[in-house]
Amino acid sequence: MVFIPRRVRMVFVLILSFLVSGFVMKYTKKSSSQAAPSLQTQSVVSDFSRSINTVGTGIISSIKSLRVPSLISFSPPSSSTNPQGGQPIEPTEADYGGWTMGPTSSPATPPREQPTGSIPSVLPTNNPLPSSIQPTKTPKPTNKPKSTPTPELPPVTSDQRPGSSLEEVFRDVSKRMCIPVALLKATQQEESGERYRSFVNSKFSLANRYNWWNEASVTQLDYFNGVAYYTQSGKGPTDSKFPGVQIAKAAQPGAYDQQIMGSQQISQQEQEVSRKNTIKILPKNIDRRVLFDNLIIYASITINRVGSSPHPNCDDWPEETVKLAAEKHYGSCNIGGGRNYCTEIWNLYKSFK
Repeated sequence: MVFIPRRVRMVFVLILSFLVSGFVMKYTKKSSSQAAPSLQTQSVVSDFSRSINTVGTGIISSIKSLRVPSLISFSPPSSSTNPQGGQPIEPTEADYGGWTMGPTSSPATPPREQPTGSIPSVLPTNNPLPSSIQPTKTPKPTNKPKSTPTPELPPVTSDQRPGSSLEEVFRDVSKRMCIPVALLKATQQEESGERYRSFVNSKFSLANRYNWWNEASVTQLDYFNGVAYYTQSGKGPTDSKFPGVQIAKAAQPGAYDQQIMGSQQISQQEQEVSRKNTIKILPKNIDRRVLFDNLIIYASITINRVGSSPHPNCDDWPEETVKLAAEKHYGSCNIGGGRNYCTEIWNLYKSFK
């Protein structure tokens, strides 16, 4: 059974009374048209009409002030305050039949619950605005920078070759040919030793000048110390001041004479085959008996033998390249008597670094 609250019942009674009053007034008017009522009757009806109008006005005011809740709440009823300022009137369960009604006044707007996630200040679009901070691009590996080539030195056309000392000649040739100074020194030490160094130190200008072997002041001892003879046979060259003269003991008696001479012990064939490379440096003339010329020829054939890729650094070659250059120059690493030519060159190379 549906329970009707007390206020609703009150409203229902007032409306019913209003309807009855209207019906009585209508009936009274009808009766007055048929016969004139007595004075007493008119007075009673008039008083009753005023009373009914007063009640009707009160009913209409009550209806306007009455707010029927639109929702039914299942929460316990809140305590209401007596409008006259008295003690609060606590509704009972009997008033609502076990159900509670929502409040008659509009509740305050509750605080909006903030979302747990951050709210973007700008709604995302298909084409977002570019950020002021751009991601750093990963640098791509670049090619190894090429070393700045040393300006080429001018060709040598004078009979007196460049340099005022043995050290200066080594460094000049190294710059021109891109070959380590230490390798030039190591090979010279292994092939012609201290004897040649002593000669150059005392007669440097002579040893570094073209055709010095035919000058009037030159002696056989100068030939010997300057290694201006064929070392295999020990004899003076045919175009020298002492042709065919036994200058030194033959190193390889009865062997084919390759006409090896000079500080690095360069053969006639090596001088000839390298001419296509050395002519740009020595365009006028060349001879392996000249200190500068001998080093240029040696550098040219050595670079050709080891190739350009194993030694990108002109003054620092790895061990395997140095030993390869030594093997190609001597023809073998085995000298005999337990000696190793390649190892000896490498050790000298390290000592001159």
